[in-house]
Amino acid sequence: MIDVERPPRVDIAARKQLLAEGLFHLIGERIVSGELAPGARIRDSELAAELSVSRTPVREALQRLERIGLVMMYPSRYTEVSSVTPDQVETAHIFAGLQASLIVRLACPRLKPGEVKTVGRLIRAVAADVSDPVSTSSARRAVIEYLAARTGNALQQAVIDEASLALARALKTHEVPVERRPSVISACAELEDALQRGDADAAEQACRRMYWLV
Repeated sequence: MIDVERPPRVDIAARKQLLAEGLFHLIGERIVSGELAPGARIRDSELAAELSVSRTPVREALQRLERIGLVMMYPSRYTEVSSVTPDQVETAHIFAGLQASLIVRLACPRLKPGEVKTVGRLIRAVAADVSDPVSTSSARRAVIEYLAARTGNALQQAVIDEASLALARALKTHEVPVERRPSVISACAELEDALQRGDADAAEQACRRMYWLV
């Protein structure tokens, strides 16, 4: 009898989870970009057909987006993209600044020389035009997501992964106050310098100033 090697067993549940994760980010980015504006209706059957997937992972992704406030679901009817209030914007700003400061502290001692150079370029992009809220917000998001992946802390990474889309949408047009712009620019330079020196305390404080929390 010939012993035929069997192909590796496919974990169906894991594949479905990865699919739902991808859909969560895909739909979420459409909301962040404005392609799906506040009040837009999403029907899971239509989205599933567009993306050539079943309705189940689409529903799971939408449920997750509802938990972070990007959509409101009306069972058996449709899902609607939610609006952002000024209070939500301010809450998001404070949360983002505090989380970013923690991420910077955790990542600082773990960064390799090449990573320090990369994040330095990303930080300089934040300071490049603080008068443009969209550019500043996008650049700041790039810095924090880059560092979050290098904290070595799975729980912290999970928090940011879950909240990043909601934060990106709420802060997309959050303008740096005119009187704060010089200090935000100097904070960026201080953050880059602290990361180069491996000074986690100084990096954390500079990050707080970058979000004008202090």
